Amino acid sequence: MITSKTLPIRGSLRNLSLLLAVVLSSIISSDAESAFTKGADPLLVINLMSFDASNGDINARLQLNLPESELTPKFSPKHDYFLVDELTVNESVLKIDSSNSYSAFNNVLHTKYQVHDAGAQFLYPFDDHRAHLRIFVDRNRKTNGEGFVEERIPAKIDTSLCSFEGYKITLTPGPDNCPTYVDLELELKRTRTIQIFTMFISLLMLAVAIGFMNMVRKFLKSNASPDIQEMAFGAALLFAFPAIRSIEPFVPPMGVLSDFVGFFCAETIVAIALIIHLYSWMKRKNYD
Repeated sequence: MITSKTLPIRGSLRNLSLLLAVVLSSIISSDAESAFTKGADPLLVINLMSFDASNGDINARLQLNLPESELTPKFSPKHDYFLVDELTVNESVLKIDSSNSYSAFNNVLHTKYQVHDAGAQFLYPFDDHRAHLRIFVDRNRKTNGEGFVEERIPAKIDTSLCSFEGYKITLTPGPDNCPTYVDLELELKRTRTIQIFTMFISLLMLAVAIGFMNMVRKFLKSNASPDIQEMAFGAALLFAFPAIRSIEPFVPPMGVLSDFVGFFCAETIVAIALIIHLYSWMKRKNYD
């Protein structure tokens, strides 16, 4: 029979079991992060770290984890492995030598890729950048004689680290993609949040500028005496807009699409309205 006293006990046991499951999963995942893999094929981890839209450079890191079966008791590889990145502008070949001890510190290749359309940042925040990754792994296998035979081997791909702040990254397999050759098309777009916020800032500056222009227009139609505080407000707007523009996330230098939508138009409207207001102030101001 279930009583009201047993319900809290069962709830506590359920929470305790969930906590143990989380702890065990974290332990298992931490054990999985090692310099070698449990499978028969090497594991190629692709880590995209950052993107500089001003010069079109994608900084990345490739890590090759060898199978545990390919390591000797001295923890050195049984064969020489070569990680080759065809399209990087940095060093393109990483050799894991069988004469050296293998660790997670000597199986990393730092790479850099040039996007095909570096000038696309003009369309910020709707700019779209593309690049290609072409990578393969070779192994020198000893023959019965004294020589070696170079063979291309299949590798598992881990793209879970292909992400960084501010961009939505899409990886699409290319026509030559296969287990022994990585052919991926990389597409980078600004996240939807950045697009919405940037356009909001641009339209906000434009709306404030139009409001100041209407304030000056009403002043011209009236016979009111000039007010220095209104001119001070316009001058403050003129120098405040650059600071407002700078809060747009990952904004490139001036001259992009969002500037023509908001910043440049707002600065022009405020500057013209301020000059007209100053001229009217000089004509109406009585110094007697």
